[in-house]
Amino acid sequence: MRQYLTVPLDWRRPDDRRSWSIWWDDTAKFGQIFPRPKPQDVAGFYDIDAYYTHAERFEFDPKEEKRQAGFVGRVLLSLAHRLENGAEPTPAWWRSVIPEDASQALEIGCGDGDRMQTYGPFLDLVRGIEPDPRAVAVARNRGLDVYPGTAEDLPKTVQDRQYDLIVFSHVLEHTLDPLLSLRNAAAMLSDTGVMTVEVPNNASAGARSMGQAWRWLDAPRHLNFFTPESLQACAEAAGLKVHGVLYRGYVRQFASDWILDEARISAAMENRPMTKADVRRQLWHSIKLLARTMFAEPASKYDSVRILCTRA
Repeated sequence: MRQYLTVPLDWRRPDDRRSWSIWWDDTAKFGQIFPRPKPQDVAGFYDIDAYYTHAERFEFDPKEEKRQAGFVGRVLLSLAHRLENGAEPTPAWWRSVIPEDASQALEIGCGDGDRMQTYGPFLDLVRGIEPDPRAVAVARNRGLDVYPGTAEDLPKTVQDRQYDLIVFSHVLEHTLDPLLSLRNAAAMLSDTGVMTVEVPNNASAGARSMGQAWRWLDAPRHLNFFTPESLQACAEAAGLKVHGVLYRGYVRQFASDWILDEARISAAMENRPMTKADVRRQLWHSIKLLARTMFAEPASKYDSVRILCTRA
């Protein structure tokens, strides 16, 4: 392995001055963060009011974000919409992949339960597991059946049956042991069940060009850095058979909130507030990214990759 990136601080928690190294295996096309945090330290990484699974999160002003991105930002977003052809997980998409006669689902790392509400109507029983207590509280307030736990240490409450659908959505990159996480889930998948696993796509042009300031890098909450190849390899090592590789997330890379976040991250890495010059640089980066990716292969174009699996 080689040292691929050094992330000087956690941009979401700038008072934490620890730096993080990302080491990369060129053969496996897979990276991990070092030093590996201790399990008891991980929860602190999510103690952020603005984190997306928290009901009390800080709400940015969409109108102000669009104003800051300006005319160039609006043009970029419009063009990206014309070029989007990803597999967005809409209710229709979920309906198309859930097996016939499926009745029970489990989402591991369900956050505040948004996705459970999307595919839940197609099933009789939907359970969720989530390590963040604040997100668990939000999900339960929505009336959802969610339990505290992790992918590596599943609560016994959910191990009483097999499931026809198991969902990991932007979860595996957060786990201390991704292989164990998938093996635990595979043991609960029914013979005709489907598992869907989505992670950030570190092979994308956006990831490669932005480096430590890529919005989906998000160290130290993200501990593992997958490509389409390494995600498939991890699933197969866990005893799963991969039936499909899908991609999503093109338009959002050109949305005003994404552009401004990457400008904020770039500034934070230099220990200073974001300026108008940072936004202008980020808009120029987005123009170049659009030109490079508008007709690119999906593995380069989209920010996330998803696999569909069954038991081998």
